[in-house]
Amino acid sequence: MTLGERIKEYRTNNRMSQEDLAEKMNVSRQAITKWESDKGVPDIDNLIQLSRIMNITIDELVLGNNNEQTSAIEEQAVKQRNENKWGCLIGIIGFSIAIVCWIISCICNICNGYNTAAILNAFCAIVLVFPIALLLKRYLDIK
Repeated sequence: MTLGERIKEYRTNNRMSQEDLAEKMNVSRQAITKWESDKGVPDIDNLIQLSRIMNITIDELVLGNNNEQTSAIEEQAVKQRNENKWGCLIGIIGFSIAIVCWIISCICNICNGYNTAAILNAFCAIVLVFPIALLLKRYLDIK
C-alpha cells in the first residue's frame, strides 16, 4: 500500500472529506488529492500534522500498520527458537550418551589392565563435557 493510499484510508476511516482534512491542515484540497493519488508527497511538517489529526504514529502513516507481517515474523522466530531448543537437547543427549560409553570403555580397559587406553578414554570423556556445558548453556538461554 502506498503512502497516498494510506492517507486516503485513514482520512476515510476518520470520516473526513478531502476538504475537511485540507481545512484542518491549512492546505488546499488539491494538495490532499495530489498526496492521495501519489503525485506528490507531504513534507515532514505535514506528515506530523497528518499523524496527529489521524491519531496515528508517523511510522503507521509512512510505513503502514504491518500487524500481519509482524505476527508472521514473530511466529517464525518462535518456530526457530523451538528448533534451536530441540537441536540443543538432541546434542546434549548425544554427548551424554558418548560420555557414558567412554566411561564404560574406561572401566573395561582398567579391568583388563590397559591403563594407557583407560587414561586416553578418561581424557576423551572429560573433553566431551565442554560441548555438553556449552549446549546446556545455550539450551537454557533459548527462551
